Amino acid sequence: MLGASNYAGDLSNEKFLMKETHFSGALFGRYNINNRWAIKGFVGYGRVSGDDKNFNEERNNKRNLNFYSDLYEFSVHAEYNILRNDLMSYSARPFLPYVFLGVGVFNFNPKTEFQGKTYELQPLGTEGQGTTTFNDLLKYDLTTVCFPVGIGFRQKIGDDFFIGIEGGLRFTRTNYLDDVGGFYADPQIVRAAYGDVAGLLSDRSWETFGGNQNVEGNSRSFKEKFRNDVYMMAGITLSYVIRTKGQGCPQF
Repeated sequence: MLGASNYAGDLSNEKFLMKETHFSGALFGRYNINNRWAIKGFVGYGRVSGDDKNFNEERNNKRNLNFYSDLYEFSVHAEYNILRNDLMSYSARPFLPYVFLGVGVFNFNPKTEFQGKTYELQPLGTEGQGTTTFNDLLKYDLTTVCFPVGIGFRQKIGDDFFIGIEGGLRFTRTNYLDDVGGFYADPQIVRAAYGDVAGLLSDRSWETFGGNQNVEGNSRSFKEKFRNDVYMMAGITLSYVIRTKGQGCPQF
C-alpha cells in the first residue's frame, strides 16, 4: 500500500489538516477464512506532524509548539467482505468492498527543530515528567497499542491481481503522539533536570511574546473531542492472490 498519513491531536486542534499530510507505505498479507471473513497482517510506516502556527488563535499563538514523528505500525485486522468473495472461481466477484477492525502496536518519537538542530522531545520531560517536583509523573512510552478501523475495496485486474483503495483511523492509547497531553511545568524545574534546551522547549511562548506567558499548572492540552491522539493511513493497494488446491477451478 502506498499513500498518505495524518493525525488529529493537540497540535492539529483535533483536525486532519491537508497541509500536514505525509507519505505512508505498508506491506500486508491477507488470508481468506471464508467468503465473508479474512484476516490480515499489516506492517506500515507513516509520518505525522502538527504546528500551532497553522492556527490564528490566541491560545495557539501563546502555546507556540510544533512536532513531527515517524510511525511504525504492526497490526492484525479482521476484514468483513460486504459482498461475498467466491474463492472457487476466477471470474466471480471482480469488485470487493470490505470493512476492517484490528489491534496492533506502533512506535513513535516526537521531535522538533530548534536553533537549527533536531531534538527528541520525550527525553526532555517537557511537562516535568520525572523531575524531583513531578517524580510521580512518568515519561510516556514510545511504543503503545493502536486500534485500526477502516474501509476499503479492491478491484480485480487479472486472474490473480487486485488493485484497491483502503483508509483507516488508528485510535491510540496515548495522548502524547505530539508530546502534548498534560499541564505546564515551571521551565526552571525542567531546566534543572534536563538542561537549558528542555526548559526552553517546555514553554515556547517566549519566542512570540518575548517571555513565558503560561503559568505552571495551566493546561497544555486543549482537547475537547478525543481523550487520546488519533492517526490515519490511507492509500492505493496492490495485491496478488496465492491460490490453494481447488481454488479458482473453472466453472461449467
